[in-house]
Amino acid sequence: MTNTFQIRGHGNIIQIEVFGYERPDANDEDDANCLRARCSVTVAEFSAVLSLALVTHDFARFTDELEQAVQLLKGTATFSTVEEGLAIEIKFTTAGHAEVFGSARSQTSNVPDVSVLSFSFETDQSFLAHTVRQLKTIVSRFPVRSS
Repeated sequence: MTNTFQIRGHGNIIQIEVFGYERPDANDEDDANCLRARCSVTVAEFSAVLSLALVTHDFARFTDELEQAVQLLKGTATFSTVEEGLAIEIKFTTAGHAEVFGSARSQTSNVPDVSVLSFSFETDQSFLAHTVRQLKTIVSRFPVRSS
């Protein structure tokens, strides 16, 4: 079973696959909550694939924010990373529609500000309800660990 979540919208997709804890035996809370992941973004004719270190806290917070926004059909959910490799903002607009804004930044480029894919697309509550279910699975498999 894969540990993947997707944000889809009319032919566009952001997909994050979590492979596991980066340091499964770590005692330090910061190190213990790092996850190895890969992100792919395909928007229109543009795409990017990144290897990222993500944090369990970010998944938990994003899941809560997105679930609330989907239930209320209003509000904003934000996923961001400490190293600024990936930023996603989902804003509900009207009648269950939402706009996705974000950026994927190279973590390996010598000049990271030069290698950035900025993107936006529309989605809706049906796509995002599925995303929430996928996120809940990831959060249950990779919970926040305390020292």
